[in-house]
Amino acid sequence: MAPAPTTTTATSSLSLLSPAELSYLHTSLSLSPPIRPDSRKPTEFRPLTAELDILPSTHGSSRVIWPDGGECIVGVKAEVEKSIQDGTTTAKRVEVSVEVAGARDDDPLAVFLSSSVSDILGQKLAGRLEIGEKWHWKLYIDILLLTPPISHPSTLLSLGVHLALRVTNLPRLISATDEDPLFSDDWDAALPLYPAASAAVGDVPAITLLVAAVGENVFFDPNREEMAVADCVLAVSVDYDGRLVGLRTLESGSVGEGGVGRKVIKRIVRECGLVGREVFESLESIVKAG
Repeated sequence: MAPAPTTTTATSSLSLLSPAELSYLHTSLSLSPPIRPDSRKPTEFRPLTAELDILPSTHGSSRVIWPDGGECIVGVKAEVEKSIQDGTTTAKRVEVSVEVAGARDDDPLAVFLSSSVSDILGQKLAGRLEIGEKWHWKLYIDILLLTPPISHPSTLLSLGVHLALRVTNLPRLISATDEDPLFSDDWDAALPLYPAASAAVGDVPAITLLVAAVGENVFFDPNREEMAVADCVLAVSVDYDGRLVGLRTLESGSVGEGGVGRKVIKRIVRECGLVGREVFESLESIVKAG
């Protein structure tokens, strides 16, 4: 597990809430059934706005806007690169860059988000970039966090990257696979990185879900107030089949003591697989409508 960055944390909202308000909120979220500040159900997400193929100079792009003002733009570009059979090339076929508006390039939040996105894409995406034995595609995923959300942006970026990759198209190869690659210049003949057949069987990029635990209760897509009183906040990455791809702990501002038990952690992982499937289906409807 990796610690959360210190530049943008859930605890920054503590200054907006008095100790009495924090205690009241923690008690409300600990009830059975719990009462969330915005009346959502524990597994209910806030609505978001998504646009696809907004950048004409990229192979794929997306724009996602979160209800709390968070906005990110993702662009995917590809270039042909010669393969080196040294056993390490697949790890270098995807390069992720995150820029946070108004922050330095080495800002801890940008570094954390970049490594998080790279980790969940992994070898599965690299395997799709083969052109033959000697060549492969290299993807550059550039993410611009225009307006950092009040809550943590892990889910925002994850959904943006997922949608951008789903609409990424690569030029059609017209030469033999054992020759130097030659591609068609007809963009209408380009091939999707994730064909419809792959999406039909769930072979799509993994996503990251932000989950908070208060007592025995688990909440998806927590807002800043909920993160401020959570016993723990986890960024859980899952694939379409509900398998755990990554798990990172984020800093929370819990007013409780004693930490979180294994039972709650297991419940979070189990529910992420179920809720994640619903999120994947919603993303699929966005791709089809886009």
